Amino acid sequence: MDESLYGACMVKRICLVAVPVILSLILAVWVFSDQGGSASPVRGTGDLDGDGRIEEYLLADHRLRVQEEGQFIWQSPPEWSVDHFVLGDVDNDGTVNLAISLWKTGSFGEIKPFWQTGEDTSYKNHLFILKFTGDTFKPVWCSSDLDCPMVSFAICDVNGDGLNELVVEEGRYRKVRGNKYTLDAAAPLRTTVWQWEEWGFSRKKASSSPEGSF
Repeated sequence: MDESLYGACMVKRICLVAVPVILSLILAVWVFSDQGGSASPVRGTGDLDGDGRIEEYLLADHRLRVQEEGQFIWQSPPEWSVDHFVLGDVDNDGTVNLAISLWKTGSFGEIKPFWQTGEDTSYKNHLFILKFTGDTFKPVWCSSDLDCPMVSFAICDVNGDGLNELVVEEGRYRKVRGNKYTLDAAAPLRTTVWQWEEWGFSRKKASSSPEGSF
């Protein structure tokens, strides 16, 4: 793992936490839990719709719940097993998103591509990007099965170009049975950096790995 990348993200987080009132929104907050994140609750706060009212985010027992002024306003569907989440402007449009790493059955949603003719039964890791608008969360972009499961991730500007990147600590899958997979806890990890490119992410070129996209 490249510790310098995560160090840069943590510095950014500390600086932003010092001025949330001035900015009236959190540009990047690093919040994640380990795979199987039910061991202890994970919390975060943000004002994603910019109305001056702070939302509270709680991840416990693989379920993410959001409340505002003591009232629950959203929770992740029961078919999602949520690992961790991050609040940040991952698509660089000036608004903060809710980015979620989750496990679920099916690589696609209700509308499947033409080449998917059989039943979609795969159980793997996904990345969903949501935005808070109209008093609810709506999808901005939802991945199909990821090639490598996300162990943790952060949103920050790692190279000082004024644009946020998605810094991901990736692991490997371990087959459980059939098309069901889980994280291989014994496999080595690697850090990759991704940039939003209009629709989806492209991996920034590194000396140790080729460019890619998802």
